[in-house]
Amino acid sequence: LSCVLSVSADGLHEDFRITGCSDSDGEVMYSLDGEELWYADFINKKGVEPQPSFIDHMTLLEGTYENAEANQQICKQNLKVRAKAMKDTPLEFDPPSSPIVFSRDNVELGEN
Repeated sequence: LSCVLSVSADGLHEDFRITGCSDSDGEVMYSLDGEELWYADFINKKGVEPQPSFIDHMTLLEGTYENAEANQQICKQNLKVRAKAMKDTPLEFDPPSSPIVFSRDNVELGEN
């Protein structure tokens, strides 16, 4: 799974975006203030705006679904490159050969 998250909280609202993919699936979703505004339905090949009827409806820019599809292709290509680069990476690491002790307090060199 490959995923990109972005958050912007400079003003009064929180904007959140998720983009992720796997070999067989993908996800693109936009939200505002914790409410889902839009997501890409790659099975039915369309963008979905799951907003309730009692609010002022917000629509994303035209071409958002096409942009999401293009980003999925990039994500899947990047996933293949990363998988190839990491194919020889061990899945488990060897534990340390001796115990490691950490100081509870911050230690400054030269101070008693």
